[in-house]
Amino acid sequence: MDARETVGRLVNLARDGEVDAVVGSLSLLSYADPDQREQLRQILATLIETTASLLLRHAEPSPDTGMFAVDLRRPDGAEVDIDTLDPPVRATVRALLAHVNGYPQDGADQLELAVAGGVRGTAEAVVLALRWAVNAVESCAESGVPLPAWLRSAG
Repeated sequence: MDARETVGRLVNLARDGEVDAVVGSLSLLSYADPDQREQLRQILATLIETTASLLLRHAEPSPDTGMFAVDLRRPDGAEVDIDTLDPPVRATVRALLAHVNGYPQDGADQLELAVAGGVRGTAEAVVLALRWAVNAVESCAESGVPLPAWLRSAG
């Protein structure tokens, strides 16, 4: 199964309310087979590219800078400094920003940083990117923005 097909299935499961099952499976995979780094990297890269593509279909960059940015907040609304995030999470956020802002090589470099810490950190990054992808798919679906053909069955 290629990364795109895997991502389509993961998005489908998450949209069906099976996020906990996906998280559990990824965590189990990270403990059971530490050699899964490359597969998880490919899944993470596909999730980031998919989310970036969907965001670009649906959102517009800041009128001030012409770039996309993130506003990281805690559940209580307090701002979060990106440099305080765990390295795999920080690199995943930066990878998404690089992709939506037209710097795919920088995004690829950030993905390498996201997976450098091992399979468990990579699994955490995949779960985060999956949540973003699901939110982007649902936002596009609600707004009537067409989804790529390979994701349409994931809804």
